[in-house]
Amino acid sequence: MSNRYPRIRRYDEHGPLMLREGLVLCFFMRHSHDAIAQAVIRALDIYLDAVGPEKLGWSLEPERDDDPDEEGIETVMRPLDSVQWASVRRKLSDPISCLLQLEEHENQVGGFHVEYYGRQRATLERPARSQTVSALSFWLPTEYLEEKGPSRVRDMAVAMARELPINSGYVSLAFNYLFRFRDVVRAVHENCFRYPGLDVHDLSDASMELGTRVRGAYWLNFYGQPLLGQLGGADRLRQQLDSPQVSVEELGKGKVLVALGAEPTTGEVERKSELHPYRALTRVLEPFLHQEKPGWFSFSLEQLRHWEHRFTT
Repeated sequence: MSNRYPRIRRYDEHGPLMLREGLVLCFFMRHSHDAIAQAVIRALDIYLDAVGPEKLGWSLEPERDDDPDEEGIETVMRPLDSVQWASVRRKLSDPISCLLQLEEHENQVGGFHVEYYGRQRATLERPARSQTVSALSFWLPTEYLEEKGPSRVRDMAVAMARELPINSGYVSLAFNYLFRFRDVVRAVHENCFRYPGLDVHDLSDASMELGTRVRGAYWLNFYGQPLLGQLGGADRLRQQLDSPQVSVEELGKGKVLVALGAEPTTGEVERKSELHPYRALTRVLEPFLHQEKPGWFSFSLEQLRHWEHRFTT
């Protein structure tokens, strides 16, 4: 067991695991599914090549063919056999939209997970949905990071970012869970301020509200347009983040990677010095940060503002 990455696990009363620490790789794109489907398929293949398709055993499917932009869809778990994998590929090639969720386990949270909200063009064109984006995320267990090393994770994320027409993206240690149960929320509240380097995330929420803004500073930060231009480009970022712990790498096609160190940090309160690069990047990003609505993740307004300013206070 690593001394650097804590084991945070919460089980329900019947035994299944509800929440665990891990890594999350998130990418946000203000593009419709039909425009990015092939890039999403390539990103999924990068993930499967890295971790092995056997790490994903189940697919969360709608019981009927619904619009993925609508709420309240009834779903069912189906085993990811060859027939279901073919169904996943067909779904990703749908010309209009796609909702995808792939799991390691049937009835509990796992270390491996894929989630995708591919929005309809008509949805993105509605004035009321001006901040809606297509969003894609992948999970890795901390055991993968410890076994393969942070450079392997970074290479995977960079390969994905090169394929995807991102507005933004990030890789971070995180609290990974499937459903926002009361005990999950309680466990996050108990640990998030002790380990501010662990992201509290909800891809569904972010895909409805993020637009071209960003959620914060993370271990690996990917910026595309228009944000990169608003930040002054790669050279300006290098000037503002002049530190041996920070690297700014141009990925071509108007994209950069801002890496805060060689590996992710929990930001544990006893080791606050590790957070200096995170504070510096947060100050640069401040005009472009997304602000969660009061009550998000059951935080009080005071808790939420504390969380959002965890690197600057």
